[in-house]
Amino acid sequence: MQRTTVWSWLVGGVLLVAQTGFSLAAFGIASDGDAGAPLAGLGAAVCTLSACLVYAFGLRAGESAVAGRPAGVALLLGLGALSVFQAAWWAGPRGYGSGIEAALTAAAGGVVAYVLAFAAAVYIVRVGVIPAPWSWIPLAAVTLGLGLAAFFALVVPVVSSNAAGGAGVLPVTIPALVGVVSIVLSVTTSPAAPRPRVSTVRALRQG
Repeated sequence: MQRTTVWSWLVGGVLLVAQTGFSLAAFGIASDGDAGAPLAGLGAAVCTLSACLVYAFGLRAGESAVAGRPAGVALLLGLGALSVFQAAWWAGPRGYGSGIEAALTAAAGGVVAYVLAFAAAVYIVRVGVIPAPWSWIPLAAVTLGLGLAAFFALVVPVVSSNAAGGAGVLPVTIPALVGVVSIVLSVTTSPAAPRPRVSTVRALRQG
């Protein structure tokens, strides 16, 4: 059988790379004290939502990373919608520049986003549309991102407050790595037949 491009994975990968570009721009703008950082963050969130939509539903039949199943779709859409909501809130009067309370609220939203991303990544592994071992890439990326975020938030400031800001940019580059893998897979790998249905709770226990 002749292999064809998996356009959902290609477009999704490009969106993840674009998301990282916007995130890095927001990080750099915020470091310079420019109020335009929330707008760049909103651009990153729109890319996140768009990527989640593409991976959830697929641009063509059989290309959904979660086989179009309601639980997987809900997790991806929840993650994308939360990203946009957070970015819109952060760009508003109670977000960027509003003090420690806003930062704590943003951190809480980040925790929820990691939970949704982790659950979605586990679901992707269990469904198996993306062949192993590549199906483990999203889960590894979420785990690495969480570890780096915690390290740079809790450990690095204790050692050197000057290094914390610059080093903290590393976690936002992880989506680009996943995006590059997705782009490569789109032209080298075909979607596999999904495995039998599995509940999200069971997936989390067995993943």
